[in-house]
Amino acid sequence: MNKNTAFLLTALLVLVLACSLTTNVPTSGGSTPGGGSAPSGGSSPRQNPTPTPIPSVPVGIQAGLASLNSYSLAIETNITGPTENDYSHTLMEIQKSKDLDATSTHYNITSSTAGDSAPSTTDSYAYEIGSASCSGSDADGWTYTANTPQQVEMQKLLTGMVDFLPVIDNPTFVASETMNGITTNHFSFQLSGLGLQSGAQATINQGDYWLAQDGQYIVKYTLVTETLDSTSQTTLHMDVKIDLSGINQPVDIVFPAGCVP
Repeated sequence: MNKNTAFLLTALLVLVLACSLTTNVPTSGGSTPGGGSAPSGGSSPRQNPTPTPIPSVPVGIQAGLASLNSYSLAIETNITGPTENDYSHTLMEIQKSKDLDATSTHYNITSSTAGDSAPSTTDSYAYEIGSASCSGSDADGWTYTANTPQQVEMQKLLTGMVDFLPVIDNPTFVASETMNGITTNHFSFQLSGLGLQSGAQATINQGDYWLAQDGQYIVKYTLVTETLDSTSQTTLHMDVKIDLSGINQPVDIVFPAGCVP
């Protein structure tokens, strides 16, 4: 599986997980510390200026990555329930270096249902260095491809056509914090629509994300939810994590030994 396919599949997965939830991202910014309303009535010789809202709306994932010279990105989802044998784990790890014109992607899916005798696992890698690409694994073998400049151009065009944001609902500013070596604004939120359609009780509902103060891209995002069906007494647990590290730090990307023309 190549990098673009892996990225799109994970993007769609995050969107599908959030599709039944009410999303409300403010357009003007999150909560502002120290804010308040001016007293009504009468004249006042002095009034405190209205604080500037702290921007809480992130740029798209791909738009944020495009502004960086190098990075390591991990997107991970875990879903468990309604039984302990029903679960799925999805992990995508990307390393990118513009200086090397190189990208590596690791894509892993492990899933199981109550009737399965063993979990199903898909594990693959993809590398792109210059106009050449390589995909596969040591276990299944490698496929080397020499792409033409036209193919590279079209691939970049298709990749840039799709962007996404994880679900965010009425965020509240927490603090200015350093996350993965980047100065960020930390926001927290809870999903207002969790359990609304199913009638299940939300027992866990917590989201947090950290936005780079310079660039408004997501440095880290976490969402943990759990609902309880009062009739069957079963739970459905989900957690999502996006972690961007190694931002603009040197990274070494090379083809694996088994990948040759």
